[in-house]
Amino acid sequence: MMCVFVFLSKMTNYDYFGLGLFLTLFFGYQYTYFFISHNLKKETRENKINKYRQYWLEIIIKENQSTFAIQTIRNLTMTNTFLVSLTMILMGGMISVLSANLNLIQTIESIDQLDSTTYIDYLQHHPVAIKFIIGIFMLLISAYNFTMTLRILYNMNFTASSAMRLPEAKDFQLDQLRRQARHFITGLRSLYFFFGPMLWILDTTVMIVFTVVATVSFLRFDFMHKIKSSEL
Repeated sequence: MMCVFVFLSKMTNYDYFGLGLFLTLFFGYQYTYFFISHNLKKETRENKINKYRQYWLEIIIKENQSTFAIQTIRNLTMTNTFLVSLTMILMGGMISVLSANLNLIQTIESIDQLDSTTYIDYLQHHPVAIKFIIGIFMLLISAYNFTMTLRILYNMNFTASSAMRLPEAKDFQLDQLRRQARHFITGLRSLYFFFGPMLWILDTTVMIVFTVVATVSFLRFDFMHKIKSSEL
């Protein structure tokens, strides 16, 4: 923890601004997506896709296509399994880099000729560590959401057939469809935003530009009102 505070203490005001903007835009977009998008009176892309999910479920039930539904669930499960593995590999690689850096610090500290002043001076010239930590944090959010999606898809394997025969199971299955979609999209969005801290390592301005452009792109994709059929 002491290392983290030292890393933070050497960040410039511009770095603080970039970090604050990055976190504000990410969590602000999450709030907008979850709590505002579904309350809009105008039809957005996301609201329209939610209706199509409902129509898909109704068609599956009407035509008694439980096998097709389960196959779709399996395809989604394979996709999520790949993405969970990807985030874990990326996270492991970044943690390995940080661990190697800390081991080097410990080696320097153990040399008698180098006093504590040299150790602190070494830490103060490595603010890149906090950027790695933010990147790992985004991967954790992504991995959590992909894992939650897998959990919901696992349950849907058992409830798919029930939705064909029990009227009350239809609403439950539709709620699960929407929940897994929200977690999956959040996981993907976190994976996109993960590149922000990675670009921050190169330059704070590049990270800010990427974050703003990504946020505007998401807003246009999720909340635009005029929807072309080719863009669904």
